[in-house]
Amino acid sequence: MIHVLRAIALLLVSAAIAAVMLAVLSAMPPTARAPGVALRTVVHVPPEVRYLRALVARVNPSLPIEDPECALVLPGAIYRSTHMHGLDWQRLATLAWQESDFDCHAKNRVDRGGAYGPFQIRQLWSSVIGDPRPLYFEPELAVERVVQVVRYYQETGRYQHLIGRGFRNPLLCLYNTGETLRVNMVYCRQVGAKLRQLQEGWREFQAHERQQAIAAGAQPPAG
Repeated sequence: MIHVLRAIALLLVSAAIAAVMLAVLSAMPPTARAPGVALRTVVHVPPEVRYLRALVARVNPSLPIEDPECALVLPGAIYRSTHMHGLDWQRLATLAWQESDFDCHAKNRVDRGGAYGPFQIRQLWSSVIGDPRPLYFEPELAVERVVQVVRYYQETGRYQHLIGRGFRNPLLCLYNTGETLRVNMVYCRQVGAKLRQLQEGWREFQAHERQQAIAAGAQPPAG
């Protein structure tokens, strides 16, 4: 019995000592870390995305302020999705420019059933993309939906027919036409003009990037 009591007493003493040491350590100021090189995660942004973000800011200057998520996310979503599906990112970006000036929250209630989001997605495409009403304005989802619509038109005989007639941008023209047989030539010319502006701006952007790279490489080493 005496041995048991002694063991209990030792346990109580040990616990008390541990509690005191913990309190002392908690009260001590944190140990300063030795200065060193901070680790940073470098995120590579493709030049296509950087160019689109600059274009969005130029076309719709208020968007980066009023809806910074759209201005930041939409260009990257366009680039990634078109790259994944083998589509032209410039043409898909032109659709967002033509339809909404890249505005993820654009609304057009005049259109039958309404048209919403950066690509003015319409309910008439529900057989292709499902019910588009949930999350109309989410940029990543909007891009995935428009990719499905564009690929749908790409597989139709009407697309081949317009190619045979010498249309430069049959997919862009068909996007506005919907299921009607007549092509909206006014829209077709407008979207074609925007595509040419985008392509010209991209070439200028690439040339500027090359000049900057050359200038950075030509600088003599410091010291």
